[in-house]
Amino acid sequence: MIYEKMSKLFYKLDTNSFEEEYLKRITSYGSMNTRLPIRAFRKGRLDREHFELFYVMTPELIKLNNEALLNSGKILSLVSKLPAFAAEPYFQRLIINDAQSNNEIEGIRSTKKELSHVLQRLQEPNPKMKRFTGMMKTYMHIEDIGPFRTLEDFQILYDNLVSDEISMKYAPDGRLFRKDEVEVTDGSRVTHVGLQTEVKIEEALFQLIQFLQDDTHPELFRYLIAHYYYEYIHPFYDGNGRTGRLLVGSYLAKYLERYSAVTFSYAINKDKVKYYQSLEEVPSPMNKGELTFYLKSMLELLIAGQHNIIEDLSISEAKLVRIQLFLTNDSWNSSKEEKEILFYLLVLTVFGSNEDILVSRLITLSGYSRYKVKQALDKMEEEGIVSLQQLRPISYSLTSNFSHETLKI
Repeated sequence: MIYEKMSKLFYKLDTNSFEEEYLKRITSYGSMNTRLPIRAFRKGRLDREHFELFYVMTPELIKLNNEALLNSGKILSLVSKLPAFAAEPYFQRLIINDAQSNNEIEGIRSTKKELSHVLQRLQEPNPKMKRFTGMMKTYMHIEDIGPFRTLEDFQILYDNLVSDEISMKYAPDGRLFRKDEVEVTDGSRVTHVGLQTEVKIEEALFQLIQFLQDDTHPELFRYLIAHYYYEYIHPFYDGNGRTGRLLVGSYLAKYLERYSAVTFSYAINKDKVKYYQSLEEVPSPMNKGELTFYLKSMLELLIAGQHNIIEDLSISEAKLVRIQLFLTNDSWNSSKEEKEILFYLLVLTVFGSNEDILVSRLITLSGYSRYKVKQALDKMEEEGIVSLQQLRPISYSLTSNFSHETLKI
């Protein structure tokens, strides 16, 4: 028998049969009640009905949960095969993709180059606070966020992640959160109304904190439900989407690994219709507060992001083999130092976020003097392998002729 959405059965069944099906779902052995209350929402306005969010542990949900766990193991296995110095640049590349997607979902323009420069600045002793600095710093330390134990923890995430990017007129005006009403629109219609007083916001967030500690629910389900409930509460005037996705990311980083965690927004951005539709279906009066299909959609998005990482790492692994073959044969007449520096250049280009490689980075990795590194780069520049990109700070990149035509990477 096909397990269908309550909203579909509403049109297929008579009133009594529909209520019987709802009762069956909330009382069955596989039913899980979250104790998180919501008010129904329909046709741009709040409805009089209230529900407690629940889900049914269907075979499909269990299968998707297991798939996400298996994918996480595959990702860690592939990352372990990278040269040790390549893991962090690869993580930073994923951060840039996810941060840009997180901004794009909310209609905020940012380029990968801009975000990459912010990451570079964060390596400096006292980085200047410029646009997106707080966001990128938060992403870099995603494993250190939470767990969320107090109401102040939500405000801290907001302050660190988005407060610098939000206009003062949309800044929180209550004790910690907003004190007035807020509506979410898609440009033509109201799609959600957040909780209407700061007292209600605080009460609901406290319930969310308790739910996050309830280990009767599987971890992935708990974290994805927390994302929905945070968006339902909508504690701020602006920045709820970005903070809500980082909220779930912080828990995914601890439970799975940081690579799956920072690809969540990227996967959502590739299928925004699915994401928003799954959020909007939950509070429908015809849905009765069921989260089963919301969880299915969110797990599918998470898994799609994981598949992207697995495919990307597999392709990059093949490129690494090609690099090693080139450097070990005798077709390129060069010194040991030159081959070693070229290896660092190639790997950082393949796995990193920035095609411009700082000379200071090559000095640190190789352990050679600045003179030796510069001497090797000068020779490679003469041979058309690298080209100088900037003088302050001095950096080089591989030429397209060498990377695409000679190495075909």
